[in-house]
Order: sequence, then C-alpha cells, then structure tokens
Amino acid sequence: MIRSFPLMAAVVLGVVPAAAQTPTPLRQSALTRETAGARLPFTLEDASHDDRWIGLEPRDVRWAVDGSGVYFRWNQKPTVGQDPDADPWFFTGRDGKAAREAKPDEPIPDRYPSSSRDRRVTAWTSQGSLYVYLADEAGGAVRAVASLGQSLGPALVAGDGSSVQFTAGEDLLSYDIRAGRLRQVTRKHARDPAAAGEARRWLAGQQRDLFGRVRDDLDRRTAAAARARLVTGWAQAIPVVPGVVLESLQLSPNGRFVTFVARTPASPRATTSYLDYVAASGYAEPKLSRGKVGEPQDRLRMGIVRVDPAVDPDSVQITWVDLPEAGGRETVPHGLVWSVENDRAVVQLASADWHDLWIADLDPGTGRTRVLAHDHDDAWLGGPPVLSNEGGPTFLEWLPGGRIAFASERSGWSHLYLIEPGGEVRPLTSGPWEVRSAELSRDRTTWLLGTSKTSPADDHLYLLPAAGGDLIQLTESPGRHIGALAPDGRRFADLYGNATELPDLFLRDAAAGTPPARVTASGTDAFFRHRFVRPAIVSVTHPDGKPVWAAIYSPAKPNKEHAAVVHVHGGGYRQFTHHGWSVYGYALHVGTIHYLLEQGYTVMDFDYRGGAGYGRDYRTDIYRSMGQKDVDGVIPAIDYLVRERGVDRRRIGVVGVSYGGFFTLMALFRHPGLFAAGIANAAVTDWAHYSHEWTSRVLGVPAKDPEAYKVSSPIYYTKGLADPLLITHGLVDDNVEFQDAARLVQKLIEDGKPFEVMYYPTEPHTIQTEASRLDYMKRAAAFFDRHLRGK
Repeated sequence: MIRSFPLMAAVVLGVVPAAAQTPTPLRQSALTRETAGARLPFTLEDASHDDRWIGLEPRDVRWAVDGSGVYFRWNQKPTVGQDPDADPWFFTGRDGKAAREAKPDEPIPDRYPSSSRDRRVTAWTSQGSLYVYLADEAGGAVRAVASLGQSLGPALVAGDGSSVQFTAGEDLLSYDIRAGRLRQVTRKHARDPAAAGEARRWLAGQQRDLFGRVRDDLDRRTAAAARARLVTGWAQAIPVVPGVVLESLQLSPNGRFVTFVARTPASPRATTSYLDYVAASGYAEPKLSRGKVGEPQDRLRMGIVRVDPAVDPDSVQITWVDLPEAGGRETVPHGLVWSVENDRAVVQLASADWHDLWIADLDPGTGRTRVLAHDHDDAWLGGPPVLSNEGGPTFLEWLPGGRIAFASERSGWSHLYLIEPGGEVRPLTSGPWEVRSAELSRDRTTWLLGTSKTSPADDHLYLLPAAGGDLIQLTESPGRHIGALAPDGRRFADLYGNATELPDLFLRDAAAGTPPARVTASGTDAFFRHRFVRPAIVSVTHPDGKPVWAAIYSPAKPNKEHAAVVHVHGGGYRQFTHHGWSVYGYALHVGTIHYLLEQGYTVMDFDYRGGAGYGRDYRTDIYRSMGQKDVDGVIPAIDYLVRERGVDRRRIGVVGVSYGGFFTLMALFRHPGLFAAGIANAAVTDWAHYSHEWTSRVLGVPAKDPEAYKVSSPIYYTKGLADPLLITHGLVDDNVEFQDAARLVQKLIEDGKPFEVMYYPTEPHTIQTEASRLDYMKRAAAFFDRHLRGK
C-alpha cells in the first residue's frame, strides 16, 4: 500500500524578509567591565543559579542558503529558569553591522544543508517539513514543499539538482523539483517467516512443477499483480522479517538501487528499572533505563535492493554487503556516500569491537567491497569530533576527480588524509597537534579547520586548500574559536569565547588579519558585576615520565589555611585545561569554582589521562585499567600545588561528577591520605553496571575481561577508604543509575567505613533545579570547610 503525503501549496518564502534592524553588537546588558563598578563577591546563592544568571551565548550558528547573512539562536534578556526551546532566532547580514529577530515562519536552514553540484538547489528538513531553495528564481527563494507531521531524515539533493530524497520513518521519499511531485520510493514489506520456510517452499515448487493448471494460474496472477504495481506506481518493496528496522535508506543516483541499513534489535536484553518518587501522579512511578555492558547488542547490516516495483514483494532479493577483510567479525555499516561525479560510492564499516575501521568502495550491483583505507587501534578508535569516540564513522568528504578526504589518528594525532584516485593515501595535515573540526566549502576547494596547532589549550581557525597546501591562520585571540564558512567561502562566522568572556558571534572575511564585526555582546548585569578568573595552564610530569595537564585558578586572597580543591571533570573524553569558556558552563562548573575562589581556595581543573586534547596516546592511556594511570597523574599535580602555589599538602580536597566522581572514589580508595576529603557526585562505582557503548571499548565485557573490571571499579577498593567522603546522587539518574550509589553505600556499610551521603529525589545525572543546587552547594562548602579548613 502506498502512503499519501501532503504537499504544501506553492509556499514560497523570501530568504531574508524585510524587518527592523538593530545596530550591532546586540547587548544583554548596558554595563561593561569598565562601568560595572566594584566587583561583588560570589555567594552560595549566586553559585546555585543556572547559566542564564550571567548571560546566554549564541548557539546553532548557520549561514542563510544564499549567503546573505547568518542565523543564530540567542536571547537578549536571559533570565533564570527560561525554557531554551523558547529562545528566538536572530539574523544578521553578511557585514554583521545590524541584526534583527527572525520571524516565526522564517525558514531557518540546516547547519549543513545538501546542495546540487552547481549549488543552485539546496534542501533541508526541519520539524517535519521539507524546504528547497532555488537560486534560479528571482532573487532566490525557499519553497516549503511538504509537511508530513513526523520526524524526517536529512535531505539529499541529486547532483544534477532534479530531485531531493529524504526518509520519513522507515520509508524513502523523493521530491521531483521540476514536476513539483512527491513520491514514495520504498516501502517496508513484512515477510512472513513461516511462508519462507523450507518445507512450504518445496511443496509450492512441487505443485508448479507437476501441474500445468497451477503453473498457468500462478503466471497469470503474477503478471497481473506486476502490471498493477507498475500502473499504480507502487514503491519498491524491501522485504524483512517483523521487528527489523530500516535506516539510512538511499536511492542510487541512477535510480537502479536502494541501499539501506537493517537493524535487528537484540533480544532478550535486560534493562534496569528505577523509581520516580516525586512523579506528578503522586505514585512512585517505575521507569526503565539502558542495558548494562555486555548485554546483547542490535545487529546492523547494509543491504541493497535492485529497483523493480513489478517484482512480487516476497520475491525481492536483498544483497547483503560483506567485508572479507573483517575476517568474519561483526561490522557496523555507516551509510553510503556517493562521489561528486555520482560514479562511485564508499561505505565505512567499523568492527563491533571498536578496533578497526574500513573505508571501502561499494559496487551496488554486486555488493562487493574494495578497501581503500584501513585504520586499526589496539585500544579503541576515536578522538576529536572529526573522528568518533563512540564507535561511529570518521569524517569523510568526496573531492572532485575521485579523491576522498577523511580523518584519522593513525599518526597518533587527529589529522586529515586524502585517498588519491590511484589508491595512494597521503596526509593533508600533520604534526603533534589535532584537527578538531573540518568544514569543506560548498565549491569543495577549501577547508575551514579548527585545530590546536598553536597550543592544546586553544582552538584556532585555518584555511587549507582542499587537496593540501599551506595553512592560513584566521584567528589569533587565545580561547576557543568555532567557525562556519559562508556558501561562497569568502566570509566566515566565528563563535569565540575565552575563560573570562562568554562566547559571542563575530563575522569576518576568510583571510588572515581581517578585522571582525562583532554581532553579540553576551553577559547580564551579574556577569559584569562579578570577577571571573583566568586560569594558568600548566603541564607536570606523570610518574611514567609523560606529561599531564591542569588549569590553576588562584584566589585574589588565599585563605589562611592555604587549602585547595582539585576539580575533576566528567564525560571521560573531555578537555578542561583550555583558554576557552567552560564546556560545562556556569551552573555546573564556573559558579562552583568562583565561589571556592571567593573563600580563598586555590582550585585546580585536572585533565586526567584518558581525556581529550592531547593526542591518541593520552586518550587511550586508560585502556583496560581505568582509575590507575589517570588517577596516578594527580600525584605530581598535587606536588606542583604544594611546591609552586604554596598549598598545604594536608588541606587538599577533590570533587567530581560522573567520571569525575569515579576518579574521586578511586583516588580516596587507592591513595588514602593523598586528599584530605572528597565529594563524589553521580559516580560510576562499578563499570560492569555502565553502558555497553562507552565501557566495552575501554574494558571489553565483564564475562570475558573480569580482571579489567576488577582493576577499574571503585567497589573493589572500598577497604582503602580512610578519609572523609560525601556521596551524592540523583534518584532519577538514567545515565549513571542510582543503583551505583546504592551498591557502594551497602559495601561501605559492610566494610564498616564512615561516610556521608545525600540523595536528590528529582534530579537526573546532573543537578538541574536551583533548589537542589543550592542544597548541594551548602553541603559541599560546609564539607570542605570542615575537613580542609577545620571550621
């Protein structure tokens, strides 16, 4: 059966409707650092506010499809408790000299929309609708083509600009631009497993072979059904057994093949239950969380179907893509990317054990693959955003002439590489630094790169010719620069912030040394009335002789006890030793640090081994042994605080959330006396109870690698606790589940260890409500004052 889809009746929207313009920079406060007067102290209440108390930086920056300017999301009057989804969109012209609030019905493009080869047709999907931009209309305009009332997959424009394809649920759709017609390309067909049974197939075949009447009748009905499907324009059937989910559907440029990924859900797979004790119903409502590491995982396979709607759905043949180089190991396919000329397609296949990634040519006619590049890591593949640290595909783009660019850590650092048409693989960038982001210009001639070339604590933007050449540095101010290139490649948007300044939007020419046009000036009155401290970036020597990094925040006036607190970030693969604004923001990081500074504490942000920012070896140093080399690295960091910053070794505390909470527990349990006290928030206490996707890449699975889990899990080290410990956890945490805290508490009770504990009934993985944050801040401040300062 063919589904019916509504088309919007010739809705044509101007790209940039006229509206009142306000000169830039747009400001959230009339104050500046110079006019704010004497700085106010940070109070416990101040440290408990959400990020909007000090201001809101721009986000979701993207260029208009015609390059006339930039859209971004912002709020000129941020206040505590606002819903982020209610923040308005703004538009600034290409020169950045004026800005306006976007109209409610204004079509906001994707960050990376799809375009035809000549870039005259661009399309994207948003909130259940398909939008198409046609540059050949007078002045260029956006057509709101179809509204389907459901989530849609990304739009993909044909190379010649004739059509746009996208998915709606498990169906592939195509919009014919010239005819203005939307059609369904594929439909999922549930194949009856019983009908496909060997016995039934044999009996049916015997009937056809023995009886001419049966054979003639079947031939007539088959031919009639085929004619009916062709006449009615039936979509191509993709036959799968019930329960299989179709993903990543794509029609080949010649229209002859459909490729897709079939996901077979794992069964059975246990999940963890937890209770919401403060649910709106008044009942303690049960909820389900994720499965644990080692549970069965979904199986993903790439399939190919030859397009022929006349074929009976039960007779459609699927060719399953196989990779002989995987040696029989399970692989995970990641989409199909066609060349600029539409004559070749490549697929990325990752091994399910995280160790290998292949980039291979795929022949849709046969399903055969030819490996073009292969990356292997004895630990696990991953790295900065241009690579995937979660087992996904690497960054990949086709260049004209059959060249393929991709990202890899094969040198030990994240860089771009080029596969030449003849098969040679050569680096586009190299050196002991990271390519952290990459964007190819619409004409595929130039890269806009974000790299750590000058320092691991700074992200700067560079231009690079697509096929390699000299890097041209575009930005110079220390901090974090996040770029977005204009469609013509001549201008770029720069979202820039540093450790003491909220990120703001600037527009610049894509050339070295050009002055920026400032579009926003973020920061409320509270931001300018308080003093924010710039950290010192330091490197110390790990016990194994390699470097480990930290950021030191020094108080204006140290407390008389010369106490310090080491803050350990969560997330594992993250970087906090950086000149940019905190990735955690104010409420979860900056507020706490500055309250502690106000009390005279020296504060260290510690970037443990296993974190981001320092190359492959730093990233994988926790392989098969979390809580060992990462925790051991804090010992020389403490020596540095004592030797260089005058801190009293007996008065140093440690605090962290998630992985940081795990780190806190391992530090206290494995190194009694190293810290005077510790606070473990939402801590992983036993890695056998965490998620498969994150944990298995580092430790394997418990049934096969039990020793790795014993070495890495705090619950096996509880007898070492000799210092004050405060455990906090949200009861509705569906990431690190409350069960982690409950099991640890029970183990500490059985070991006869003293400790403190606080549970937050309505909080998830991180504390989200101001009342709970204030309660936590009061407890944390009193805990450290008591144990580090003797108060």
